[in-house]
Amino acid sequence: MQNNKLEIKPIVDLLDESFYIPAYQRGYRWKEKQVQDLLEDIREFYLTSLNSEKDTFYCLQPVVVKQREDGSWEIVDGQQRLTTIYIILTCLKDIPSLLCKAPYEISYETRAKSSDFLANINEDQARDNIDFFHIYKAKEAIKSWFDEQEDSDKHNSIKTPLINLDNKSVKVIWYELSDYEVPTQVFSRLNVGKIPLVSAELIKALFLKSSNFTSESKSKDAQSLLQLTLSQEWDTIEKSLQNDAFWYFLSNKNLESNRIDLLLSLRASDHSEIENSKDELNTFLQFNELLNEDNFDMVREWKSIKRLMMTLEEWFNDRELFHLIGYLITEGKTISEIMRLSKDSRDKQHLRHKLIGQVFNLTFDAKFNALSSSDEIELKVRNHLSELDYESKNLSKIRRIFLLFNIVSLLSNPKSNSRFQFDRYKSENWDVEHIRSVASDMPEGISNQMKWLTDVKDYLDKSPVDKSAFKLDEADQDKKQRINNEINQILQAQTFQQNKFENVYKSIIEIYDPSNAEAVDNSIGNLTLLDRYSNRSYKNAIFPIKRKHIIELDKKAIYVPLCTKNVFLKYYSQNLDNMLYWSSNDRDDHHDAIVETITEYFFKNGAQ
Repeated sequence: MQNNKLEIKPIVDLLDESFYIPAYQRGYRWKEKQVQDLLEDIREFYLTSLNSEKDTFYCLQPVVVKQREDGSWEIVDGQQRLTTIYIILTCLKDIPSLLCKAPYEISYETRAKSSDFLANINEDQARDNIDFFHIYKAKEAIKSWFDEQEDSDKHNSIKTPLINLDNKSVKVIWYELSDYEVPTQVFSRLNVGKIPLVSAELIKALFLKSSNFTSESKSKDAQSLLQLTLSQEWDTIEKSLQNDAFWYFLSNKNLESNRIDLLLSLRASDHSEIENSKDELNTFLQFNELLNEDNFDMVREWKSIKRLMMTLEEWFNDRELFHLIGYLITEGKTISEIMRLSKDSRDKQHLRHKLIGQVFNLTFDAKFNALSSSDEIELKVRNHLSELDYESKNLSKIRRIFLLFNIVSLLSNPKSNSRFQFDRYKSENWDVEHIRSVASDMPEGISNQMKWLTDVKDYLDKSPVDKSAFKLDEADQDKKQRINNEINQILQAQTFQQNKFENVYKSIIEIYDPSNAEAVDNSIGNLTLLDRYSNRSYKNAIFPIKRKHIIELDKKAIYVPLCTKNVFLKYYSQNLDNMLYWSSNDRDDHHDAIVETITEYFFKNGAQ
């Protein structure tokens, strides 16, 4: 069975070809900016290449085609790019005479007149249909771009790479479908499913080319088996990366498919010092160049990629490395940086110490000294936390502190197998929020106020906390019943009564948040991590309602970060005389717990 073919072709190699646009393709729709962006990219490539003696090229995105019985090519993906290049060629009228070739032909299954219009783009017919209009506007954008260029050699900056003069060329990734591929199905996957033909898929096609497995020492059956094995191993790796727990440990990107691209990019960086290229297909281009080298061993290269995958899995399965690396990745480090750190380490223990130092440096913006005393570390931690509050525009640093607090809390018990769920943390958007709401946060708008009252009523009706050892006194119990009756009246009334809501609100706050009249508490001791839903739904709720919500999530085994759960269960509080509100003493105890837990972790691990 013949595989899909993949190669990189210069535009000049397409000039003798005929392309067919099937009915399932939409018409030409590129905007003026897209057209001129392409021209700018080609021109920038040309000007940059003038300083290079090497053969260089500018690579267009993939064109996916399948050959028809008459020898023409059905365009499955890439119609917009090929049509734009065609229009540019018609504007550069001297190209045919230079090459003795005409621009390639484009025909249409259902829009026959479009072929004639492409050959003779004019304003008179431009408004006959929407396709003609966009084609005409594209040509006008090209002419306008040329007219605006100050360089007298403006045409050459486009013409030279298009016709491959001086070995500076525009090329296209040519992806030819095999006989067994159904074009409409491929089109649906690439367009309707919004899954582009990215580096990973292109590299897979490169690796699986039959020529890579041709060897005089191996039979055809052995070569086919090797090819099949590589394909299966590729799919196994991609399946492993589909595990969100593994993926979000390695990356912050929300990718649904082709996650193996991360692994391929890592391996490509071993072959090249060039990183962070703007070209989305940079990894593919690097592998394409490698596979074209005479001494390149594809099988050995694939083994190196598998070993790289094994290293990532080893880190994932090591509980401490999982948390340290996961933290650094979450806070902006790349897996490439971690890999370089690993290569510079003598062994796993050396890597662990380096990671701990990186975590401390990143969090506290201070170099970690493994010989520091506990008091020295605590002073740095306290000084850093003293600079952070909710209004200081340092929410990212506060979020970082709470993430670290959760991670070192988990790592402080080596017998536990609990893990921080980076996948849930990233996908559910956990963020910093107040533990105790403040008076200025009284809900605004009738719908929000109705929701607030409904939550309070639900709590007053069902909450078991008032029946515990920390129940309300008799006077407050009577007040609670009166408030509940007033809430029922407000909720059942035909017209919402704002003044009654405000009175009920004040009465509830007096019972469940007696410190509410104090200044707004934006200190780190009154903050914690809450998921986006809780932020939105319980932002203004009194403490017992927030507490009840967190307990309900935990009962249902819905992920709640360890330290968030501990806060609302008051595990950090030294005095449990009242579970109904969050006091200044609770705040201070929480703050101290953050400092002490973090200090203890870095002191114990630095002293080893």
